[in-house]
Amino acid sequence: MAVRISRRDFLLGFRKRFTSYSVEENTSGVGDLAREGDEALRQGDYKAAISAFERLLQVQKENLVARQKLGYCYYRNGEIEKAKKEFLLLMERGVESNFLYLYLGLCFAHEGKLDKAIEVLKGFFDVTKPIVQRAINLQIALYQSSMAEKDDFISTIEEAIKEQAKMDRNS
Repeated sequence: MAVRISRRDFLLGFRKRFTSYSVEENTSGVGDLAREGDEALRQGDYKAAISAFERLLQVQKENLVARQKLGYCYYRNGEIEKAKKEFLLLMERGVESNFLYLYLGLCFAHEGKLDKAIEVLKGFFDVTKPIVQRAINLQIALYQSSMAEKDDFISTIEEAIKEQAKMDRNS
């Protein structure tokens, strides 16, 4: 039985690659390096995923999905400066997504640049992710009231991401 895909499904599916919060679900392309990186990411082996995605991007420099995943892996591996660089490259190439706003904002927060973090996170808007949206809105309000603290800022949003993922899996 052949699977039918409309042009709309094809285009929206491609767009979904950049808006999904679960980077583990999206494929990075075809080939051994893409499969290797995707599998390492699914397993939570960020070092192996980084290695695979870096090698993949040497061959496929314009693979934006792999670049997004590389940035995410750098972030999860604690390499905030490298993650920020990848996310900024994506923005320069015209990618706009809630995922990008979320993790780029967190990168700025890790650097102690809460003003830049807020500026980026204001671009995040997703009613389907109410826990994350609420956490971001709370941190924006605290910042505007001069009550935001870097560590609380980061941990509140990180916890919201985990809670949201758990809620999404259960629904």
